[in-house]
Amino acid sequence: MALLMIRSPAYADDVSQTSCIGSWTNFNCTAAWGAAVNPYVRLVPEPVNAAGQARAAARDREWLTRCHPVVEHDRYGVARYYYSAPNCEFGVGGN
Repeated sequence: MALLMIRSPAYADDVSQTSCIGSWTNFNCTAAWGAAVNPYVRLVPEPVNAAGQARAAARDREWLTRCHPVVEHDRYGVARYYYSAPNCEFGVGGN
């Protein structure tokens, strides 16, 4: 018995993943597809006006002044961020 799976042409932003396990007599396959997005990346919209841009710039300056981010390499050579205040790794501001 042959298994034929036909799918419409993929777009550049779609990802398809198929995985099969088993032997000649007993096997199982799964397929998953969807948009090629990283679930760990948060998309933040840009401020729409000058006042919003000024508030965002002030917030960034305040965070840099409080946290002083520094990149140092650990003993394995991996670059890591270190901060001078607690909770800075989460982007928490001063207030």
